[in-house]
Amino acid sequence: MSAATHKCRAFTLAELLAVIGVIAVLAITVTMSAQRIAKDAKVAGATNHVLAALGQARAIAIRDRSTVLVAFKVRQPVYKDGSGVVQVDKTKPQQVEIVIAKPTGRIGFPGAATAGAWTLVLPAAGIDDLLIEEFEPVEGVPPRLLPSGVKVAGSAADVTDINDIGQDTVWLGQPELKNTERASMVVVRYGADGSTITRNPSLTGNLTASGTDTSVVAPYIDFNRNARIDIGTTTGSSNGKYFAYDEGNDEPLGDHTLFLAVYDDERMHEEGTPADWQGYGAWATLNAARTDFVNQFADRIHFNRFTGVAEVMPK
Repeated sequence: MSAATHKCRAFTLAELLAVIGVIAVLAITVTMSAQRIAKDAKVAGATNHVLAALGQARAIAIRDRSTVLVAFKVRQPVYKDGSGVVQVDKTKPQQVEIVIAKPTGRIGFPGAATAGAWTLVLPAAGIDDLLIEEFEPVEGVPPRLLPSGVKVAGSAADVTDINDIGQDTVWLGQPELKNTERASMVVVRYGADGSTITRNPSLTGNLTASGTDTSVVAPYIDFNRNARIDIGTTTGSSNGKYFAYDEGNDEPLGDHTLFLAVYDDERMHEEGTPADWQGYGAWATLNAARTDFVNQFADRIHFNRFTGVAEVMPK
């Protein structure tokens, strides 16, 4: 009796290519999903950092019966060149740091400028106009650093025409300095009772000598404690230059907000176009691009109108 014979059928080239194609598609899908999950986790972690900083600032305001600011500032990586001069390293990603600050008691109007820094002329020196309230970082409270690529936006609740920005429907935020963006210093202000406010109720500002041109006194934070208002090379004849945040060492006037949003700024730039933000004159288009992105994808933080307690709103 002859031995049984067995026939083995091999895969055809077309079948092998089809299987390889399916595996490639699955690999790409899994990789993209993993990347999106990682980015979502990064934003969620940054949101927790923001909530922790807000809670800490509110506690300080209640403890010290004082106004307290929470500001969102750009931190740039630096290095020393061959001459020992510190230079900004634009090849590395910048980060946002959260700074908690308290008032120094100094208020006034910007005076003479020297090398991009303005003195603060106090009312005692014969100046009746008020524009600026000075703050300094709280001693012993180090800044909190957010992951690179994540930024914090604030609704333009306290912005007037001096900034060439409409009210309420616009989201302001930090600049991406390697793109020469012009943005804003977003701040949250806590009152002595821990509630969120958008001005010092005891101060009424005046932008010019005109009795009809009135405004709220805006805060600035003296981050480097040199008792001067550093706004870099920004120029212009109007007060708008004091609000422009377009250089790493800027100390612009703060734009109060009643809502915050934590978002993936890297993704926003990847999906947008350079014309939306590059250059000093692109302030309005940058704000529009950010606003559209935040409204769709950001983690939103609201504040209880009576207590000031911050909480994340469900998407």
